[in-house]
Amino acid sequence: MLRPAMIVFCAALSVTGCARMADSKLNPFNWFGRSSEVATTQQTQLAPLVPANARGQIVDSRRMIDTITEFEIARTPAGAILRATGVAATQGSYNAQLVLIDSTDGNLVYEFRVSLPDGFNDIGTTRSRTISAATELSAAELAGVRQITVRGARNARSSRR
Repeated sequence: MLRPAMIVFCAALSVTGCARMADSKLNPFNWFGRSSEVATTQQTQLAPLVPANARGQIVDSRRMIDTITEFEIARTPAGAILRATGVAATQGSYNAQLVLIDSTDGNLVYEFRVSLPDGFNDIGTTRSRTISAATELSAAELAGVRQITVRGARNARSSRR
């Protein structure tokens, strides 16, 4: 009777140590950590999607989503998936995409862009205006990355290694 009790006692003690692993760097779910809100600057000019030396330029006419509410990075065998959730200013926004704006000094900056419907200005509930978008990054693209930021019109969220 003493031996099974000791085994159960040792197992219980080892399981209680798992709570410390939740915030540890060894935990694969904490690969990039939780996102946090960062200060943002207003950008009014839209960047072209095609380089200037191309025959024609296509200007991305989509606008940034109003606010970013959630941002997470999920690790995959091939790299990572970035997923952001935001709340649009009005209902009916579509064509959501995370667009890479800058990739310098180990920092990736994305803008969460959506297309707005013409002549549709109903505000509605927050749940009806919530939109998600995701993009995939390969392991090669993540090689030197230390911080990833997703910007909206009113705020930005960032996650660092």
